[in-house]
Amino acid sequence: MWRGVMLAVQFLTVFPLRMQVDWNERTARAAVLSFPFVGAMIGAFLVVLYVFMFHHVSVLVLSFLLMFFSIFLSGGLHADGWMDCSDAYFSYRDPQRRLDIMSDSRVGAFAVLSILFLLGFRFVFLFETVAHMSLFSLFCLPLLSRLGMTLFLLTTPLAKQTGMAAAFRQHVDHRYVPFVMAYAFIVLLSRETIILFLALMLFYVVARAFAVRQFGGITGDVLGAFVEGGETFLWLVIWLLHTFAIL
Repeated sequence: MWRGVMLAVQFLTVFPLRMQVDWNERTARAAVLSFPFVGAMIGAFLVVLYVFMFHHVSVLVLSFLLMFFSIFLSGGLHADGWMDCSDAYFSYRDPQRRLDIMSDSRVGAFAVLSILFLLGFRFVFLFETVAHMSLFSLFCLPLLSRLGMTLFLLTTPLAKQTGMAAAFRQHVDHRYVPFVMAYAFIVLLSRETIILFLALMLFYVVARAFAVRQFGGITGDVLGAFVEGGETFLWLVIWLLHTFAIL
């Protein structure tokens, strides 16, 4: 299990772990079940950054740093998936052609525009809420997005039988959903995070239907796009909660 956790950290983050982990059924399965734990690690880093920097920099700078490190710590892996999916979707081709476009290493105009709008909206939501947001919610956001990604991986058909998504799905399926959902008990500690969890489930349902219809299922890029889109959606929910004083 521990080696699987290390594999997940090496795959999903830039944390410098100098450890050779063999790829096999047990480590791959443990890695998938550890994806939310990796999100918790990123969330903990963001909380420490927030506490250390809150009284030393402006809200503008703090918002930018939180957004920057949420992407940097994942090595831009999920942002790349968002861009590839944007290029594929806005090509308005058939699902097979869209898969080919996602495999293309070139970056199109739609990818650039979509990532700019995605990060632009996320920055606005951060800037508007970061001064008075809950640190527990900040911790839970990356955890929830990776929880949703893992659920997405376990329950959605594969668009193709090659690639990282297919490699991980060889060793896991929907039977492991209860193990992943155990992470959800963490978010039950506050009303705001409960609402965020329910919002994530709504996003999961919509994203799953969208992926199956537009791409024929999931790929590694689709999973990455889910993380980036999911986090931005959760920041939107936090902004709505604070703007309209729901909590």
